[in-house]
Amino acid sequence: MNHDDLEYFANVQLNNFLRELAADPGYKAMLAFGGVEAGEFTALLTGHAGTFPAAGNVKANFGALAKGLAADLKKAGLQMTDAQLEILKTLEIMDAAHEEAMTAAEMMQILNKVVSSAPTKSG
Repeated sequence: MNHDDLEYFANVQLNNFLRELAADPGYKAMLAFGGVEAGEFTALLTGHAGTFPAAGNVKANFGALAKGLAADLKKAGLQMTDAQLEILKTLEIMDAAHEEAMTAAEMMQILNKVVSSAPTKSG
């Protein structure tokens, strides 16, 4: 993977993923059901316990699932954002190091000058 690949991944692919995730209706609904963010859907309507005895269990279990999933999705989104920032910081460091680095030819020129100017050993 080279510099351009990393830059594309951070600026385009991760950025698109995060934007699409934030706009996804299912993601938004799960965050609302889980109580992580406000939203249109905050409660599961399971019916009445008289006609559907498991309604309370379904509602409670779905609430727990939604809360856990919402927290995990939120954490994954934050980790992706952190990864994007870390990649961009790494690219800045790589760019700075590249600008300061000597080429092999420059190093050879310096070494040739040092070797040619060194006094010879007579003996």
